Amino acid sequence: VAAFEHIDGLLQLFRSTGVAQSLLVLGEAGTGKTTLCKTLLKQHPKTVLPERDVIPVLFVPIPPAATIASVAESMLTRLGDPAPGVGTTSNKTARATRLARACSVELLLFDEANHIQDRGQSPTQYLVGDWVKGVIDELAVPTVLLGLPRVANLLRVNEQLRRRFTRRLHMELGQE
Repeated sequence: VAAFEHIDGLLQLFRSTGVAQSLLVLGEAGTGKTTLCKTLLKQHPKTVLPERDVIPVLFVPIPPAATIASVAESMLTRLGDPAPGVGTTSNKTARATRLARACSVELLLFDEANHIQDRGQSPTQYLVGDWVKGVIDELAVPTVLLGLPRVANLLRVNEQLRRRFTRRLHMELGQE
């Protein structure tokens, strides 16, 4: 409940002021991070209009062994891109940010962020983290990274990403 209220507060702040803040949500498996994302999606559902879809909350699950291309594809899939696997990484990234703007995304949720940290050595983690940072900067909307506590290691590798996620919330089993 506290995590939901905090994240919903980020969205309301953005809607009223245009200020985009980021949040890191850490918790062990089973603490409700993905359920939290699904609850936010239900609270702020996608609207299908004749000319476009409006997706106020974009939920992007980070695939296992995350690469820049796989995260971009996951984002494109969630945005309804008809061919998320087509194009170079740069092309996928540009399409993802363009589609996110066209769909009026106001809140970005990256779930399973530990999959970035789990991938390869520090240089690979840095590059994928840097890609996430670039998307955050490009879209300029509130962003929440959710994952296992080891996501903190990813932020130690990438200082610029760490600066964007100074606010942290820890979820625990049985917490309300």
